[in-house]
Amino acid sequence: MQINQWGTIRFTDKVALITGGASGIGRATANRLSAEGAHVIIADNNAEMAQQAVAEIQETGGKALFIETDLADDESVIATAGAVAEKFSALHILVNNAAIARGGKIEDGGWIPNWEPETGIGLRGWAVITQHLLPLLKQEGAAIVNLSSEGGFLGRPGGWVYDAIKSALVSLTKTMAYEFVEYGIRVNAVAPGWVVTEMHFGRAPDPAARKKELEETPINSCIMKRRCGPEEIASSIAFLLSDDASYITGQTIHVDGGRWGMSVGR
Repeated sequence: MQINQWGTIRFTDKVALITGGASGIGRATANRLSAEGAHVIIADNNAEMAQQAVAEIQETGGKALFIETDLADDESVIATAGAVAEKFSALHILVNNAAIARGGKIEDGGWIPNWEPETGIGLRGWAVITQHLLPLLKQEGAAIVNLSSEGGFLGRPGGWVYDAIKSALVSLTKTMAYEFVEYGIRVNAVAPGWVVTEMHFGRAPDPAARKKELEETPINSCIMKRRCGPEEIASSIAFLLSDDASYITGQTIHVDGGRWGMSVGR
């Protein structure tokens, strides 16, 4: 394999599963890990976008496959773990990334219908898929990265369910680190700041124009005065998954451009 643009090949012969790998941070991470030699498994419930992501990786000479997965459905998660076990004897990398974000203020109860789907996918589902993939993760040692958010530390009006989940993931990361260390598994989290992903422009009347606007409009909520690209988060994830981070576990790394004040989302 040719050396990639970063000059690093750290995941040769490693098998990596990324939940929500069809778009946003997950897709950027799938591309990065593939470029560094990993065989990438995209676990997602959006078949069309996932197939596009797989094709993109394969066109550049990488290895990737798609497994349709609904993190809110335990049977789907169990089936995903079984499908991975049929194809691979070990799993070396797990990136828990898939999530949904819906609004709702505490006062008006707008959050109530969102509680089950948001926590089912973004918290409970992460624990369930990790549980069922653990036998494969234990085979040769592994690294796990969970995606938290600056919202989990700063909070947002109308976004408390999502932000509470992201805060809980910091605790979950530490618990996983303690419970899995005997198996040679490291577990860390990344807390992104304002990242330009489909979550923020995908439903706009003109997604491309909205994406460009978000990328080019300065912001005052962080030192660097700009929003982040998903590839920049993927770089941090790749570091934590690599042997370069061999003595780092149970930590949450903030990748937020030096954010201060109130969070406006991941």
